[in-house]
Amino acid sequence: MASSALQWDKNVLEPVFRELYTREMTNKKDYVPSMYDVQKSDKATESVEMIGGEGLMEDWKFSNNQVKYEDVDQLWQKYFTHSKYSLGREIDRDFVDDLKLTAIRDRIRSLADAVYKTQQMQGTQWLNNGILTTTAVDYRGRTYNAALPDGKSLFATDHPYSPTNSTDTQSNKGVAELSIDTFDAAFVAMQQWKDDKGNLMAAMGDTLFVPPALRRIALQIAGLPNSEVKYEPGSADHNANVYADGSIKVVVNPFFTNSKAWVLADSTRMMNAMKWYNRRLPETGSITDFDTEMAKYKVVKRCSFGTVDWAWGYGNFPA
Repeated sequence: MASSALQWDKNVLEPVFRELYTREMTNKKDYVPSMYDVQKSDKATESVEMIGGEGLMEDWKFSNNQVKYEDVDQLWQKYFTHSKYSLGREIDRDFVDDLKLTAIRDRIRSLADAVYKTQQMQGTQWLNNGILTTTAVDYRGRTYNAALPDGKSLFATDHPYSPTNSTDTQSNKGVAELSIDTFDAAFVAMQQWKDDKGNLMAAMGDTLFVPPALRRIALQIAGLPNSEVKYEPGSADHNANVYADGSIKVVVNPFFTNSKAWVLADSTRMMNAMKWYNRRLPETGSITDFDTEMAKYKVVKRCSFGTVDWAWGYGNFPA
């Protein structure tokens, strides 16, 4: 009698489970790299020390005919302590013996989908809780403190210039709904930000992050690839859309829960500030239990993520 290819044997079940899991993950879009500088970590905690403005070059004759050296001040420090996350599925031996392949596949596929959604929902917490601090709610519904090292929410109207200067403040938060005019206002506002020495940062908004509900207006503002229509959306006078030149990238993220919120980001500055550390990439494993006759398949990962600075994005959170 020919034996089934699927047997109650860990060495047989492990590659089957892994293949089902891998196939389910293959075509899922990962939004995390569009928002974070993703790095590998080999420590329990990562530390990022923010530094202030570099100052400006000096005329040779005003620096005693020698190189002008200027101190760079240390700003806030951010610690990233990795957390461990896990999820698993149990499969009864009877499912294997009776070749209930659809039931087995569905359990592994649902596990892969849950792991994927966890990663994406973790990644979007920065926008979903963008105007909150101690009342922020994570992807599991638990309250946590989302305050930046400066003590403010990511998007706030009163970010201090430095740890030693809390009198002068700057804003990266608005309450306007997305339109060509409010986009323009955010674009201009970002260019007016200054560093701790009072010099312009020259932040240039080049990436627009929106939820699905704002996809239509976002693409109208940024322009469609190879489209000959380059008018401002909503303009009866057919005014030229100066942003429809291909310089603005639109990221539509289905995991943004606020259907009205949108963020214009300087992608370079964003990658410098938004950090995602992988201490242990999602790792699969399985075991068969002698007493319960259950096959257990797990996924475990360790990571940390967050932002060390606010001066990369201007967020609008309409009521």
